[in-house]
Amino acid sequence: MARSSPAPTPSSLIIDDSLEMNAARHSHYVPIWYQKRFLTEDSDRLHYLDLAPDSNRLSDGRLVTMNAESRRHPSKCFYQTDLYTTFFGPFINDQIERRLFGAIDSSGARAVRAFASDDPALWRHHFSNFFSYIDSQKTRTPKGLDWIQSQFPRLDQNELMLEMQAIHTMHCTIWAQGVREIVSAEASGTKFIVTDHPATVYNPACPPHCTDCTYPLDPSIALKGSRTIFPLDKNRCLILSNYEYVRDPGRQDPAEKRSHARFGTSTVVRTDALIRSRTLADHEVQQINVVLKSRAHRYIAAAEREWLFPEEHVTEDWAGIDSVLLPPATELYRFGGELYWGRKGGTTYFQDAFGRTAPENTYLKKPLPKKKLRPNEPCGCGSGRKFKRCCRHKKHNQRPSWNFKSIRERNLFLYNAVEKILGLNKDKTWDDVRRELTPDQVAEIHRVYAFLWPRDTDIYSLLPKPDGQCRALYTGMIDPTTIPGFALGSAPLFDEILIQQPFVNPAEVKPDFSPVHSPHLYRQHTLKNVFLLFVLMTYIDAGFVNFFPDPCVFDEHLLKQMMQMAQARSGDVRLDAAEEDILMGMARDDYHRAIRSMPRESQKKWLASTVQAMGEMAQGIHETLFEAILDLMQEQHQKDPFALLQDGDPHAKEGQLMIRSMAPNLEMSFVVAQATGSMLITDQPYRWKEITAARNIPTTRNANPWDHLAESISSLNYQLDANPETNFSNRSDGSYATVRNAFRRILQATTSESGPPNHEVVAHLEKAFLTSHQKADQTNQIPGSCPFEAKIACRIPHGGFVNKSAHRLLLTSGVESKLDSIPVALFISEA
Repeated sequence: MARSSPAPTPSSLIIDDSLEMNAARHSHYVPIWYQKRFLTEDSDRLHYLDLAPDSNRLSDGRLVTMNAESRRHPSKCFYQTDLYTTFFGPFINDQIERRLFGAIDSSGARAVRAFASDDPALWRHHFSNFFSYIDSQKTRTPKGLDWIQSQFPRLDQNELMLEMQAIHTMHCTIWAQGVREIVSAEASGTKFIVTDHPATVYNPACPPHCTDCTYPLDPSIALKGSRTIFPLDKNRCLILSNYEYVRDPGRQDPAEKRSHARFGTSTVVRTDALIRSRTLADHEVQQINVVLKSRAHRYIAAAEREWLFPEEHVTEDWAGIDSVLLPPATELYRFGGELYWGRKGGTTYFQDAFGRTAPENTYLKKPLPKKKLRPNEPCGCGSGRKFKRCCRHKKHNQRPSWNFKSIRERNLFLYNAVEKILGLNKDKTWDDVRRELTPDQVAEIHRVYAFLWPRDTDIYSLLPKPDGQCRALYTGMIDPTTIPGFALGSAPLFDEILIQQPFVNPAEVKPDFSPVHSPHLYRQHTLKNVFLLFVLMTYIDAGFVNFFPDPCVFDEHLLKQMMQMAQARSGDVRLDAAEEDILMGMARDDYHRAIRSMPRESQKKWLASTVQAMGEMAQGIHETLFEAILDLMQEQHQKDPFALLQDGDPHAKEGQLMIRSMAPNLEMSFVVAQATGSMLITDQPYRWKEITAARNIPTTRNANPWDHLAESISSLNYQLDANPETNFSNRSDGSYATVRNAFRRILQATTSESGPPNHEVVAHLEKAFLTSHQKADQTNQIPGSCPFEAKIACRIPHGGFVNKSAHRLLLTSGVESKLDSIPVALFISEA
């Protein structure tokens, strides 16, 4: 067995201070040693075919196509000038070619030789290097680099090389978890060809002319039916298949995502599981060569000329080639199954065939409707809305999953479970909960939470997709003292607000700090989280708030990348006095709440030490004043809805974990907003600075027509309310529908722009927004309303807000449907 490690992080990128004026400029993206494996014994030349030869127009007007065929030594094939060269002013650096790929090619050559042999000991020794080399052949080629470029906004050469290094092993985990087969062409007169993109992806549902195969795209290897084809030499070809598909291909949708598809995470696999029993006939080799040729970028090569034209012998359509790539069913026993091994301390490691480290939670699965839904039936995505008002008119890739319980359905389950655990369904009051909350109740609440959100959750399949809805992601302090103000206050302005859950998932922390194993540390935190859940529940049930979990909990590689990115920019954190006051104010509230929770004698000692520290100012304070202060503190404590009302706590000396989070963090705010088609909204000055610093730099200096619209939105006053019930009424009765419509049209216009914005369109949107604001100026006033005026600072940069680190996280998380940038950002504050 071997543990496949995650991709290298930015901290491990190749950085070399030695810049050379005479660097090697010719980059072989397919190594010479690898090409030589496709030669015959009696020749040192390859037949080289240009699939798109250049054309020259002669002086007489004739267009002449250059010769597409030639015979070349491998040193003259598959190279490009300055493909990996980086430039620093007048200096030229070829360290990536020599240092990074030099090491990868050296270890890769030994690994390819090992897997071409029949020695399992060599397979084990070179296992990780083998897949690392294959991955490099998927990302370092011109097609691979163009694919990386297509996933990011305008990378320069140096940035492109940085991103290539950061993701160059991202596919290894899925490959290692699949079915591995090496087929032989030794009995065939036709041999395998070599192409300029050796790691070729085939999917029977994605023919070369489909959208998913538009250059430089390939079908994702995470799709069930995707196979990665990698010739080892002219006689041997590796085929990597997803186990879920090949064990029952007739019943699987090849275009559907495989179970628990994770890029870059650690996994455990058998290194000796390799099928080597098939010897192919001529026609079968030609079918594989058709796939290799059709997915090449421009060049292919072979030892014999006729091997370069396999399409002349293959009559099957694209899907018909699938059968030759299926491994023998009798050999699949080597793969799949479940893995257990004992650890020191009595614990056991578990892993299933898809890399899950806990058994699948089948309760969370939902059967698909047996018949087509009627317009007025509940939508299959679990939103609670009618089908006609939800997914009916959305494309398949714009719908949340119908196969699993939705985020809303899981939150409803959690709410009902918490009510039952705390006894709130039996006429208990909130004060009863504050007095009676026990560690056992805290542990049970978090067991339910972990049950609803297992580590194998595909959170992006449950989140909404970019679908034109007026959606906003709140990024700020997730706390019941702050959320009802600006976050819920702005709910009437949008179709949906996304807010990240503050609950700690026991799966993400060590037992000593787990709310299941050490629940006494989480009573205060749980009380606040439950209060927030109850405040939001009517919004969640109605679909106005999407209360989603932290995506990092379900992807350890994503978490590590995000933490490293945050740490890399942590030196730039600078808070001004106002921002420090906000954070310190929240910290003081928690501190005073902790003091008031102590026994009276301990409070008295704390007060005495505080008075003593005051020196001469404290002289003359009478004992009766001490008692009066303590009585006042107790009165404040009784009125504080977030304070525990418990005496004689046996765990009092261990204290409480005071967890405050500004969530999602900057990178994850961009990830979630782009994945869900949302604008960003915050009430935190520091987060606003971070967002606006990510503004896309325009390629021209022309004035941005969106600026005038943004200034108009920013100049207005908005009537909001700090009472959640009033906001819910305002969101429900349609009084703000015109504002939502205006924001929706702005979001749609900014996400669909492909060139400079049309001045007339922007002027029309501005007029519509001002009109809608006037109509919604009057808010509902119900008992308990707490109205206030707010300002909304708006920014709409041409090209949106761009965070390139977030693009890397989106790529390595396998998010396919996403925005290229954040079109709109809003900052809400009191007027």
